[in-house]
Amino acid sequence: MEGFNDQEFIAKLEELKRQDPDAFMELVLFSLKTHEDFAVEDNAPIEHKREALQKIMKHFEGKEEYEDCAFIRDLQKKIDDAEKR
Repeated sequence: MEGFNDQEFIAKLEELKRQDPDAFMELVLFSLKTHEDFAVEDNAPIEHKREALQKIMKHFEGKEEYEDCAFIRDLQKKIDDAEKR
């Protein structure tokens, strides 16, 4: 398996994002909850992380899933704290 560079895998994610945005966001949230440290330690620019988390937050706020919003808020704080180190 080629991992994150596997173009077929990326294409399937893009397809899911278009066809079922709710399922896509649930998958993203599950991934973040399962691999929280990866999200914090990833080398992506901090602004990209913030923008992505804001989109996820907006999605779950719209569904009034506030426990998930709290997780996303806490994850953002962990990312910000890690950036300061």
